[in-house]
Amino acid sequence: MARLPILSNSGIQDSPQVYHSWGVSHLSLAFQAILFSLYLTRLIFAWLSCAGMIECIIQENRVTLSFKKTFPILVAYLIFIVIGIASGLLNISWTYMQDTFNVSHDSLAALAPAAMLGGLIAAFLSGSIIGRFSIGPVLVGGMAFAGVGMLGYALAPAWISLLGVAFIASIGKGAMDAGLNNFASANYGASEMNWLHACWGIGLTIAPAVVTHFVLEQGGAWQASYVVVALIIFLLGLVILLSLPLWKLRAPSDKSKSDSVSPPASESLRRPIVILGLLFFFVYGGVEIGTGQLANTLLIESRNLPQAIASSWVSAYWASFTLGRITMGLLALRLGDKTLLNICFGFTVIGALLLFVNANEALSLIGLIGLGFGLAAVFPILILQTNKRVGREHAANAIGFQVGCAGLGGAALSGMGGVFAEHVGPESISLFIFAGALLTFALYEFMIRWEVRQLIASPR
Repeated sequence: MARLPILSNSGIQDSPQVYHSWGVSHLSLAFQAILFSLYLTRLIFAWLSCAGMIECIIQENRVTLSFKKTFPILVAYLIFIVIGIASGLLNISWTYMQDTFNVSHDSLAALAPAAMLGGLIAAFLSGSIIGRFSIGPVLVGGMAFAGVGMLGYALAPAWISLLGVAFIASIGKGAMDAGLNNFASANYGASEMNWLHACWGIGLTIAPAVVTHFVLEQGGAWQASYVVVALIIFLLGLVILLSLPLWKLRAPSDKSKSDSVSPPASESLRRPIVILGLLFFFVYGGVEIGTGQLANTLLIESRNLPQAIASSWVSAYWASFTLGRITMGLLALRLGDKTLLNICFGFTVIGALLLFVNANEALSLIGLIGLGFGLAAVFPILILQTNKRVGREHAANAIGFQVGCAGLGGAALSGMGGVFAEHVGPESISLFIFAGALLTFALYEFMIRWEVRQLIASPR
C-alpha cells in the first residue's frame, strides 16, 4: 500500500525520524497546539456563560457562584464530544503513524486491541470503583488517565511505547464513558441521555478535521492533534475537580438503600436480568459498530460502488446515527421510552431488510440511513432504564458491564462479519447485519417479557 508523504513545518520529508527530533519546530508546534486549546477553552466558557449555566447571584453583598443542575450535564456533553474526538483521531492519523514508527498497515491489529482492552477493563470494574470512591473522583481519575495517554501518543519514542500509552488512554476513556453513563442514568432523563450520546457522534465528526488542520493546513505533525485533545481533557478534568460537590449520583427515595454499599460484581452477575442485558448490548454493539466498519466492504466489493460514493454512504450512516440521537432526545420530551424504542426497532429492522434485499441503490441507501437512525437511541435509553431494570444497588455494576459488552460485541462481531465476508463472500455482510438487527429486537422483547414475569411473580 502506498503511503502518503510526511509533512512537517519544513515541507515534505523523506525520513520518518523527523517526528522524533523535538527541536525548535516541534516546540513551536506544541505552542500552536496550546494556543489552539486555550482558544477552544475560551469558547467553552463563553458558551457556558451565554447558556446561563453559570450565573452570579448578588446576595447579602456577596457574589455567589451558583451551579444549576444543567451545568454538570453540559460539562458531560463537552466530555463526550472530546471522547468522540479522541476515538476518531486514529482514523486519519494512522496513515502518518505508520511512517513515524516505521510499521506496516497490519500493525493496526496490535494497536486496536491495546486501544480497546483498557476501556473494557475500566468499564467492567467501574461499578465497584464508583461504589468505593463515588462518581466525581472516578471521573477525575479517568480524565487524568485519558489526558496522560493522549499526551503519550504525541511523545511516544517507539512503537512499543505507543501500545502502552494507547492502553492507558483507553482506561481513561472507558472510565469516563461508564462513569458519565452512570451519572446521566441516575440524574437525568431520556432527552439528556440521547443528547449525551449524540455528542460522541459530533466528536467523531470533528476528529478528522482536527488532524487535517495540523497536518495539512498548519504543515505540522499528527502529534499536535493529540496534544490539543490532551490539554482539553486536563482542562475539563479540572472543571470537574473544582465542581466536585455537583458530581453525585442522585440518592434513592428509600433511605435504607441510600446508605447501602454497591454489591460485588459477582453478585450482580448472578442476576438473570443483568446477564440478559449484557447479551443484548453485546449483539447491539456488533450491529452498530459492525455496520459502520463492514458497510464499505459490502458496497465496494459486492455492489461495485466507487470508493467516493461508498464513503459517502458510510458517512450518511453515521450522520443519521447522530441525527437520530438528537431527534430522539427531542421526541423523548413528548413520547415515552417504550414508544421511542418501538420506533427505533422499527427503523432498525426495516432499514436492515432494505439493505439486505438490495432492490436498487436508492432503497439500499435509505435502508442504511434508516438503520443508523433506528439504532441511535437504543443504547442511551436502555442504559437509562438500567436503574429500574436491575435495581439501584446493582445499576453501577450493570452499566459498566453493558458499556464494556457493547464495545466487546462491536469488536468480536465485526471480526466475525469479516470472516463471513472472506469465506462466504462480501454480500454475506448484508445478511449478517439483518440477522443481527433481528436478534437485537428479539433479545429486547425477551428481556421486556422477562421483566414483566418477574414483576408478576414478585410478592407485593
